[in-house]
Amino acid sequence: MAKRRIDPRIEIGAVRLQVADLDRALAFYRDVLGFEITQRVGRSTAFLSAAGYHPHIVVTSRDGRPATVETGSRDFAIRYPDRDGLADAWRRISEAAVSLDRATDDGISEALHLKDPDGNRVELYYDRRPEEWPREADGSVRLVVQPLDLDSLKAAAQDRMRRDTAVPQPEPAPPLSDSARGRLAEMRTRLLNLHKVLLDDTKAAYEMDRGRVGSNASLLQLVINDPWFAWLHPLSELVVRIDETLQTDAPATEADGAVLLAEVERLLSPVQGTAEFAKRYYEALQRQPAVIVAHAEVRRILKQTK
Repeated sequence: MAKRRIDPRIEIGAVRLQVADLDRALAFYRDVLGFEITQRVGRSTAFLSAAGYHPHIVVTSRDGRPATVETGSRDFAIRYPDRDGLADAWRRISEAAVSLDRATDDGISEALHLKDPDGNRVELYYDRRPEEWPREADGSVRLVVQPLDLDSLKAAAQDRMRRDTAVPQPEPAPPLSDSARGRLAEMRTRLLNLHKVLLDDTKAAYEMDRGRVGSNASLLQLVINDPWFAWLHPLSELVVRIDETLQTDAPATEADGAVLLAEVERLLSPVQGTAEFAKRYYEALQRQPAVIVAHAEVRRILKQTK
């Protein structure tokens, strides 16, 4: 069976890679992972996409010139919309004889960790639905650490291949309803308020250590570029994704809305969030009453969606 392209619903931030050999890198991202080359500039640069238009990965070759960054210096993740997508990725990786660094299952996500030919570390993962997450008796999320069942993932890939050849494609998912759109809009407002109070708290700590921030423009540059503020990026990126989903011309579905709300819950639950964000967010909750109030407003909306 011919390999299909990577699922266009995957989620990945804008990734720029500097590689030693452009053709070798493209063979990995196109032939193994399934991205489409949408544009190529000579032998120096190529743009790859999952959906055929917006570039998700920009690959640049040194072509004998000194590198501005070291090859193999990037870590990034690709989130698949469902287990079938991850299973298909595992099938591609296996057929290409690409070695895994590890495969993990924490009860919330299943993930494959590998390196591209230049040593960049790539995580491929999908999130289970919140109702499938392991929980303690009191309902709190229980984080587990165990190896991923690769045999089960292989079986899922085989099942998908059988379905693709025997069953017509399903009808399009129902579009985002007005009520779900309203919940997302309210969540966006509450997240913006939470981001503001976290930013104020981070700015105060920065000024105590580095000196006063002169203007809003200076603060914006710090938020974008300074490592001191980098821990806030996962929250701001989530707000941007909600904005994109709420656009009237966006082909968003009910499932898209549910996924975004689930990611809000995951990010703002210290045991679930990425390590740096979880640590800093927990500290802010302990230190600032305004953060507690903003957090409670977000939790209120999440509770209404259960």
